[in-house]
Amino acid sequence: MKLFGMALALVSCGASAAKADWEYTKWGMTPGQVVSAAKNLTRKSSDLRPDSDGNVTKLVAPYRSGKFSFEAQFGFDAADRLSSVTLVLNDKLAGMDMTMGADMSMNMDHGGCHDLLASVKNTYGPPQGGRSAHMQYTIETWQDRKNKNNVTYTVLDGAGCYVQYSAIKLAGAH
Repeated sequence: MKLFGMALALVSCGASAAKADWEYTKWGMTPGQVVSAAKNLTRKSSDLRPDSDGNVTKLVAPYRSGKFSFEAQFGFDAADRLSSVTLVLNDKLAGMDMTMGADMSMNMDHGGCHDLLASVKNTYGPPQGGRSAHMQYTIETWQDRKNKNNVTYTVLDGAGCYVQYSAIKLAGAH
């Protein structure tokens, strides 16, 4: 997300230890544990500025899911514990094909971002929330209560798209 010059926070992850994690990582891991879990495929991030949640992307790694190729960005909180994973779509045309629909909503007519959003909707159903700014960005959000995850899809006009996972915060938890 910092990759695009905007610190838009997207959250999606579980709050219980049962399934409060992403793929091969578990929320709360240290950077060293993430490196090990990723089978040493990670490299240090070049952008260490905190996002709007205060998380710092310290590690990145290649990730593939179905037909999609991503850069996985691992965000760590102030205690140096894994708190988010952002999957940035590797697509040179991503985010370049936005148009306005007749209903004045932003649509992705072709390309990887459109396909990624369709895949996320197929997995989680209709978005449960979101927002947009005219031809700048669109954010769609879901809570995956079964897996105790928040899931957020973001497309930035002219920059690309990504999905972020992070832990659902329990009421009263910080």
